[in-house]
Amino acid sequence: MILDQKSALLTVKKVLTADFACKAGAFDEAGVSICQVKNAAVARRFPRPGKFLAVVSMGQGAVICCSRDRLRWAKNNLSQYSRDGLFSAAAVTCMQDYVAPDNQVMVGPYSKYICTQDTFRPYAIKKGIILIEGEEILRLYPNSQFPNALGHYPNVQRPTVIACVARDNKKIIGAAGASVDCEVMWQLGIDVLPDYRYQGIGRALVSRLTAAVLQKGILPYYTTTVSNIASRRIATSLGYQPTWVEMYSADKPAV
Repeated sequence: MILDQKSALLTVKKVLTADFACKAGAFDEAGVSICQVKNAAVARRFPRPGKFLAVVSMGQGAVICCSRDRLRWAKNNLSQYSRDGLFSAAAVTCMQDYVAPDNQVMVGPYSKYICTQDTFRPYAIKKGIILIEGEEILRLYPNSQFPNALGHYPNVQRPTVIACVARDNKKIIGAAGASVDCEVMWQLGIDVLPDYRYQGIGRALVSRLTAAVLQKGILPYYTTTVSNIASRRIATSLGYQPTWVEMYSADKPAV
């Protein structure tokens, strides 16, 4: 069971070390390290394109992880950047220009937050928040209103195993879901319908879901773009702590 911030950080480092195929301790070192991706070693169950490029940092140095055919380019074009420089407009543009001929885009950077029992600050509202688990979640699909919380359809690879919904009478006005990204870390997603935002509903949904995940001894983590200030405020208000930043290449969706 995740009890405190120290043990949670160790968990995150183990997961990221597996995901980005870097040496143990790489996230505690200053400077930039470059390594080759090893899909068989990933901890989080995200699909990756055959050609891959990612940058991740936990606040010390930064790790660049890429497919074998991109190693030389990364060493020649990215190794001169500092940790902060890798997330600058110049570096992101450089990476975007490089992956574009492969019909890819650079996604992110995303801010990642974790919450533990010793930092969690619960929040509740008078409107009922309903917790849903197991097969009952399937009744929420197909879903087009809450893509960040639930996805459009059930995800077999990273299933949503716990969800919370907020209702206005019988209408679902907000939802939050926890997906099993790996055995020790579940990711929380949140959506609230536009007419019901800024009323504390999103904060209450994430709070209830965070409590449920922590009770299972799993580390909840929360993702938002760096520009989504409202989402970042929800996370920090509940005691989520900024823990790492990542961006990566992804194939453009088929038209």
